[in-house]
Amino acid sequence: MYLKAIEIYGFKSFANKVKLPLKPGITCIVGPNGCGKSNVVDSLKWCIGEMSWKSLRLPSMMDVVFAGTAKRQQLNMAEVAMTFDNESRKLPLDFSEVTVTRKIYRSEESEYFINKVQCRLKDIREMFLDTGIGTDGYAIIDQGEVEYVLSASPEERRELFEEAAGVSKYKAKREEALRRLEKVDADLARLADAAALIDEQIKKLDTEAKRARTQQKYKEELTSAEVSMLVKEISGFNFEAEKENAALEPVQKELAETAAAITALEGELAAMNLTLTQRQEEERVLNEAIAAIKFEKVRLEGTIVHNGELSAEVADRSRALEASAKRNEEAIAGSAPRIEEAKAALTNSEAGLGALKNDYESGLAELAKIDQEMSVADASAAAIDKDITAALQSEMELSGEIASTGSSIGHHKENIFSLKKDLEGLNARRAEIEARISAIRARLAEGEAALNSEKTRLTETVNARDGFSVRMGEIDKRLSGLNAEKTGARGRLEAILAQGEKDSYWVGINSVLNSGVSGIRGTLRHLLTVKKEDRLAVDEALGRFMDAVVCDNSGCAQEAITYLKHLGKGRCRFILLDRVGAAGAPSAWELPNAVKIMEKISCAPEYESAINYLLGGVYAYGGSVMGSFWVSGGVEEVTSNEPYWEEEGELKEKIHGYEEEEARLAAERIEVAAKLAETSTLAAALEEKINALNLDFHRAQVELENAESEGGINSQNMDFTAAETAKAESTLAESENRLSGLSARLEEARKASEGKKTEMAALADRKGALHAAHSKANEDIGARKANLDNHQTNLELRKEEAVRLEAELATRYAEREHSAIRLKELAGRAVQLAAESSEAQKRLMEVMSELAEKEILEKQMSGDLYALRNDYSRLNINLNDSKELSSEGEKKRYGIELKINTLKTRIEDLTKRLNEEWNLCLEDAREKFGAVEVDAERVKFLRKRLESMGAVNMTAPEEYDALINRFNFMNSQVEDLNKAKADLRSAIAKINETTRENFKLTFDKVQVHFKQIYGLLFNGGEANLILTQPENILETGVEILAHPPGKKLVSISQLSGGEKALTALALLFSFFCVNPSPFCVMDEADAPLDEANVERFVRLLREFSGSTQFIVITHNKRTMEAADVLYGVTMEEMGVSKLISVDLRKASAMTENTGKVKAQVGA
Repeated sequence: MYLKAIEIYGFKSFANKVKLPLKPGITCIVGPNGCGKSNVVDSLKWCIGEMSWKSLRLPSMMDVVFAGTAKRQQLNMAEVAMTFDNESRKLPLDFSEVTVTRKIYRSEESEYFINKVQCRLKDIREMFLDTGIGTDGYAIIDQGEVEYVLSASPEERRELFEEAAGVSKYKAKREEALRRLEKVDADLARLADAAALIDEQIKKLDTEAKRARTQQKYKEELTSAEVSMLVKEISGFNFEAEKENAALEPVQKELAETAAAITALEGELAAMNLTLTQRQEEERVLNEAIAAIKFEKVRLEGTIVHNGELSAEVADRSRALEASAKRNEEAIAGSAPRIEEAKAALTNSEAGLGALKNDYESGLAELAKIDQEMSVADASAAAIDKDITAALQSEMELSGEIASTGSSIGHHKENIFSLKKDLEGLNARRAEIEARISAIRARLAEGEAALNSEKTRLTETVNARDGFSVRMGEIDKRLSGLNAEKTGARGRLEAILAQGEKDSYWVGINSVLNSGVSGIRGTLRHLLTVKKEDRLAVDEALGRFMDAVVCDNSGCAQEAITYLKHLGKGRCRFILLDRVGAAGAPSAWELPNAVKIMEKISCAPEYESAINYLLGGVYAYGGSVMGSFWVSGGVEEVTSNEPYWEEEGELKEKIHGYEEEEARLAAERIEVAAKLAETSTLAAALEEKINALNLDFHRAQVELENAESEGGINSQNMDFTAAETAKAESTLAESENRLSGLSARLEEARKASEGKKTEMAALADRKGALHAAHSKANEDIGARKANLDNHQTNLELRKEEAVRLEAELATRYAEREHSAIRLKELAGRAVQLAAESSEAQKRLMEVMSELAEKEILEKQMSGDLYALRNDYSRLNINLNDSKELSSEGEKKRYGIELKINTLKTRIEDLTKRLNEEWNLCLEDAREKFGAVEVDAERVKFLRKRLESMGAVNMTAPEEYDALINRFNFMNSQVEDLNKAKADLRSAIAKINETTRENFKLTFDKVQVHFKQIYGLLFNGGEANLILTQPENILETGVEILAHPPGKKLVSISQLSGGEKALTALALLFSFFCVNPSPFCVMDEADAPLDEANVERFVRLLREFSGSTQFIVITHNKRTMEAADVLYGVTMEEMGVSKLISVDLRKASAMTENTGKVKAQVGA
């Protein structure tokens, strides 16, 4: 797999669409600073999903679109496409070629495509997982990013190892599994809450279901009685309907006779109407025939005229063809002499061609002789050149050794100076580290104290928040209960009020109390104050007067009664205060423990006389109430059949109490909610603060560990630097002695090379003379060749002229034959048109005769139709008279049928009621309930009992069963979720195990290759990779240790720029050894390297180019020389990048081929 092409349009400085065809091997992109080379790298990163505008060196993502210049307008879209050769199927797609495209518009809309099929960014990122290609991979190395490999933290460096190990996809799967696990936990918590709520609902519905079943039993009994009553009522209506049907028969007989007469008249009218319709149809058909004849007449006349015009046109065409045939014959006669002339000229040209060919071949022989002499001179020059080259090579080698030795001496001096300076810096660094360790330890002590204080505050705040949360739950639960109780009380109140509407006294009392009549005080029940336990005794003592209306006098009562009569509903009892006498005689009951009812009642003073009058002789004893002539007693639990007298007030008081408690709880809830929000906010702030303190504390600990580790490394570096200084001074002396010997040898090599150069100059003069002769011979041959070519060209032109004239003659003959055929056809057409015109004239005479006959017949038919229409009008008048007689009989019948229909309607209404209320037809009702004996008192009892039960949730049994099923279903869901949770944990464990194995295996391989490549790049030295947490492979970071040759093991940060670059390159190429990326882009990765190190870098590129395609942006000539293809980026127009390319492999092959051709010509 490799990158085949890059297409860029509108991206940053690439205003024009450019395409970079790429091949395996090494491709270099070169150009001056600021021309847009790095924009090519940015386009690749952007195409594969880079979302950080900072990484693309932009202030915002929209700035990737070409912004325009002074001469160009801005573009509205940027597009980059990367095409990969996927023959190896490294990308998980069954295509041999894969194109990834990304677009962005100024409307901030982005689009992604794979092989021109729109997709998501996630699809592109998943496709490149574990290939090394990606925003976090090692396939694209930005400018300056080589050192990032070293400056990154161990945890950030781990991501490169994960990409090389191929565990990125496992990491993505693990993160997805963890997200799903969190969702499963959330679902389990949600199901637990829902199950608890359903359990409470089940307990509540259990009681309601029992009440519903009891009410259903009463309803079934009431249904049986009410249906039986309806069946008997329907039977009575059927009897009355039969009587009315008997009275209907004579009326229907009279109507039938009248209808027969009407039918006879209508029959006669229908027959006459049919005759009239037939005559009208005949008239219509006749008129249509006349119209058709007239149309045929017009058509025939048009045909005759049209045929005349066509005949004239045929004659004109015939004359034109005859003239054309005459001109063609003249042209045929003139063509034969021209053909003979052309053939004669062709014969003369062929005769002169041989002489020109002989002249050209003699010139070629002279040129070959000169070429042979030049080859001998070239061989001599090559031998001398070889000697000069050998001398120059020896001279260059000695110069190289002198330069290398001089550079080594400078390097040793610089190294000695640097080592001494480093030693001074290390001493200063040691004091600085010790001071920093003391400061960090002080910070740790302060941070620990602050952390403990905030944790104490957090515990107190969380406890307060939990208390408020519990109180909120209690309030919500009580509010829910109050709402249910209030709803039940309101339902009961509505049922009681609906029941009271059927009681005339209840309706009358409420009407009087609301009438506004003066002197009305209210009902006696509401004017008395009675304890709850005494209410039954007082009700029985007062009896029917308990709900009587108390008023001032009889005038008030009479006014109220008049109001009720005017209203048309309700009755009322009145107690007249002005007519109440003294208390009645005391009762004859004399019991030791009996209590006067009066003692159980309290009321306003103005009502005491009335109460004394009503209850003066009434006592309560045990559970009994005793009057002067009556006794009441029995069980203490009494169920009222008329609850609206007693319960209405109690229910209204209850509802009012519920509403007051709801208001109080709502206010408390608002207060608790505010406190809960306040404590929750404070707890969150404290948790955030504690997290920040924890993070600071952890950072301080890490800083302390790093400082202590840095102090130890600093001490080791001091010892190492002192030893290296002594070693470098000894090496410097040896290099200076070697430099003197090399300078003497170089002077001898230069003298030998000068002699060979003199000999080469003489030979060069001889070659110059031969080249001049060769050039002159070439010019002479060129002239002869031109004459030969001109003669051959003229010969070909004369051949073509002869062929053209013969083809033209053949065409003339063909045209003559065609004209003859066409003239014959036109003559036949003229005869045909004359025959058609004659036939049309004959048919026209026949049509005109037929038209005259039809018009006479049409006048006769119009007279017959007029007489028929008069007869039809007379019969229609007689029919209307008979219909008036029938209408009077219909009115009589309608009156009787109306009575019958009324009875039927009542029967149908009752039958419909049977169907709607009980889903029964009349036959089924008679069969099931016709024989049922109905007790009116029992029906009344059942109705009152059902009304007293109030609103009952009849769906409670079904809801109860549904909740039980739902509860069981939720339990099964919980089991499924627990199983899924276990499966996810098992999958995560397997992913972790696979990740550990792959990461450790890859790390070990990269570690081995890193050591080898590091030694190769540095010509020695040591390096190693170390896991920061070997016991935790899933989260461990990777630390780099480097020991350049001649230096003590030092920190990465202390390496020089070139050493850092080589160390980073060693690590990157180690990744390529383990998991080669299909391609690698390096932006000026060789910038920090000197000439010798660039050579090593280039050698690595060549070695790895077999498995990885390299795209290198560089300014270094050595790196350019290694390239197979060279792309240049220029900016001829300010602000617009342009691309040019050179295939160095093709150029090299062309150079070799040119040399071979010259050698063959010389031979």
